[in-house]
Amino acid sequence: MKTRDLWILLTYVLIQYSGLYGVRFLLNSSLYEGLDKETAKIEAVGLWGCISFITGLLVILILLRGPISIGIKNLSSSFTLTILKWALIGYAVTMFTQIVCNLILILVFDLDKGSENTQNIIQIAKLNPAFIVIPSLIAPILEEIVFRRIIFKKLFERFPFIVSAGISSVIFAFMHGDLPFFLSYFLIGFIFCYLYKRTNSILVPILTHMFMNSFVVFQQIKLFHFIY
Repeated sequence: MKTRDLWILLTYVLIQYSGLYGVRFLLNSSLYEGLDKETAKIEAVGLWGCISFITGLLVILILLRGPISIGIKNLSSSFTLTILKWALIGYAVTMFTQIVCNLILILVFDLDKGSENTQNIIQIAKLNPAFIVIPSLIAPILEEIVFRRIIFKKLFERFPFIVSAGISSVIFAFMHGDLPFFLSYFLIGFIFCYLYKRTNSILVPILTHMFMNSFVVFQQIKLFHFIY
């Protein structure tokens, strides 16, 4: 594995776990004086999420400035249309997959509550609307670079597609920390791997991921406002 990829993986890990200290630092500051502990914690998680994810994305984009520059130069109008076509196809397939997985959870396992990971995001976004940009735009870029461009691609150099996509998708699902929805995350990760392999462009799973996350986040926020 290239040194650059190792630095990207390290940056992603730091983003994921920096909140253990960053949120505590914000809570110990004077930013949230007068707020109850629960509200202050949610606000701090949202703010630190914005700080860590945006900073991490900038670091990773700097590390990838060479490949990004080459990709932009080679981006033709016909290939752009191909990217958009497959991104939309991927979006339709991932949404259908989520519906099927949710029906399985409801009908087979009698689990009718939504994803805890999604609910946490909505709760943070309610208090800090700026946080919406993280799951909708920034997280898809980071996750596709890490799980598809680095982990899947490296595995695919040595193993068949099913094995490579399976391993990277298992890691992808576990990283979301929402065990009841493991199958949904796994299958979505598998679809993203196929899109990357089929088009040989990381832009396709990134756009598909953005479309999917944006729809889910804004749908949940709309539902929240409708109920409350």
